[in-house]
Amino acid sequence: MARYILHMTSSRLGLVAALVLVSATARATAHAQGTVALLDYHAVVPSGWATAPSTSSMRLAQYTIPSKDGTLAAEVVVYFFGKGQGGNVDANLARWKGQFSTPDGAPVYEKVARDSSGAFPITIAEYRGTYARGIGAGDASTAKSGQSLVAAIAETPRGTLFFQMFGPTDEVTPQREALAAFVRSLK
Repeated sequence: MARYILHMTSSRLGLVAALVLVSATARATAHAQGTVALLDYHAVVPSGWATAPSTSSMRLAQYTIPSKDGTLAAEVVVYFFGKGQGGNVDANLARWKGQFSTPDGAPVYEKVARDSSGAFPITIAEYRGTYARGIGAGDASTAKSGQSLVAAIAETPRGTLFFQMFGPTDEVTPQREALAAFVRSLK
């Protein structure tokens, strides 16, 4: 009997693994066609962005942006924490800014723009400096200098979407408008 239950359990695990693989393949196919579904909305994925496997259930989509030499230049993640979850816009802006510092203690570069001309209110922010990426104030032990974060918040009726592009400033800056276009294409 125990052998039968073990066989049934391993068969179910195989089925779950197959379903996860099919789901990931379907997601990759959607990305390859130039659009991605986010909360039943659709957004146009910029050319040159490569679909990456999602590393968390809160990540609706994940991309890598290669540099000219083919190495990883930047990453893009789209988060959804649940309807009404994830905090308000100003709290997120303050948290993201708090994850940055400068070697001389000068104020961190910050640029914030709010746009209500599209389908949803969008806030786009950019920060530069030494970045301690992570939950809350970030992890100072893994902080990297010369980094940028371009983050956007789209407030939709189905819930708030959080977009983040991060990496070395010289790689992120040329992709800033591509991220803004990606967020604004959400319909």
